Amino acid sequence: MTSVSDRAAARRVTPLRSTCARPHACSRDVRLAVLHRTPFFADLDAEEIAEVDKRAISLSWAAGDAIYTEGEQAGHLYVAAHGRAKSYRDTEDGKTVVVDLVAPGDYFGGFDSLGSPEHTETVEAIDTLCALRIAADDFRNLLVRYPQVALRVVDHLSQQLGDARTSVMHQSTRTVAERVATTLLRIADKFGEDRPGFGEDGQAGTLLQLPLTRADLAGMTGSTPESVSRVMSQLRREGIIDTGRRWTAVLDRDRLAEIAGD
Repeated sequence: MTSVSDRAAARRVTPLRSTCARPHACSRDVRLAVLHRTPFFADLDAEEIAEVDKRAISLSWAAGDAIYTEGEQAGHLYVAAHGRAKSYRDTEDGKTVVVDLVAPGDYFGGFDSLGSPEHTETVEAIDTLCALRIAADDFRNLLVRYPQVALRVVDHLSQQLGDARTSVMHQSTRTVAERVATTLLRIADKFGEDRPGFGEDGQAGTLLQLPLTRADLAGMTGSTPESVSRVMSQLRREGIIDTGRRWTAVLDRDRLAEIAGD
């Protein structure tokens, strides 16, 4: 059987399409605003953010392009400026499991300073993605120059550890319905657009224009596609959500929050 690392290596030797990692011209105002929204740099003033900006380059990827692949050596921090991406892993049985979604303002990537010498997942653009990229050496210099950034990194690593423990606990103690509801709420907060006219009664809802499959939700909730499908069907019958091709709408956030246990 081909291992995950073998499949990742096969992807890495595949020539990149011409649309991958093209230089992209972001305005200075956009770059500064994006960096200021990034948690690592939230404590820096305008002059310090401008210094960070000098170390970043802006790049773009087309839909379907991989920013990096699972098993590849990590060496950059990325900050999404525009567009969306998905983070996924390959399983031993050949399945792809989505573990997270990237929105503007999110950071991703890694290197030794962030405890990630190798990428543990593939990040792929859902639509045209523009991001700022900071090399490992430049980021280390920022840690030395700005102690408040170093403290933010420590907080990040602590949160990662806490999130991992919480995820294990939730998968063992919470029902599939609770996990699905929690995930839908988190995605709605991150990508949702308030729109009128969804559902049979034309009620308002929060639209998620994302190509999320049941397998994707299963990966994000630590469940199976079959279990997620049953929960989504039940939520739809009760008028809590509506779904269509490449979109989902949250129609009753309060009831969804009740199911999630919020």
